[in-house]
Amino acid sequence: MDLGIASQVMESYTQIDQTIAAFQSATHLDCPPGCGWCCENPEVETTILEILPLVIELFRQETVEFWLQRAADSQYQGQCVFYQPDPSIPGNGRCQVYPWRPTICRLFGFATVTQKSGQVQLAACVKHKAALPAILAQAQGAIAQNQVQAPNFAEVTQQITNLDPTLGQERMPINTALRVAIERFGLYLQMTVQPQDLPTQELSPPT
Repeated sequence: MDLGIASQVMESYTQIDQTIAAFQSATHLDCPPGCGWCCENPEVETTILEILPLVIELFRQETVEFWLQRAADSQYQGQCVFYQPDPSIPGNGRCQVYPWRPTICRLFGFATVTQKSGQVQLAACVKHKAALPAILAQAQGAIAQNQVQAPNFAEVTQQITNLDPTLGQERMPINTALRVAIERFGLYLQMTVQPQDLPTQELSPPT
């Protein structure tokens, strides 16, 4: 396992975040304050590669055992263990590892899909449809007219997969991916370095 791959994944995440930030600025399309609706989906999937930067950070923080137990308690299925619901407002919540969240968590609501006709369309979030229909319609129109750019699900996913097809090909439930990535990286550490020796600067989260 090459630590440089994790750095490359974080570089890709930085590019994604910058593209989405520019898209949001141009269209004024944004998530409702505090919304955690997408995080409550029990079927979120990712790959070992996409979650590797997060796993390295957990090893560095020496919190791996805590989160691995949380994942085991969920039987490695269901809602992401890193999601913390707001106890007072249903549907609201926060990600406890936001800077290291995987690809789908960055793209959801702000990325496009390519239809069979070849037309590119924003894969809109239902919360956007309900709360911001006019802004969403304008954003869809701007995409259709090539006036703004949004990341494309398939293109971004393939770009990251290409960094390491062995680790990036298979998609699995996020809590399962967490377990497998911890096992893989833990074995790597046993054979090479200790958590305190891990690089710090390369995996800094996007700013």
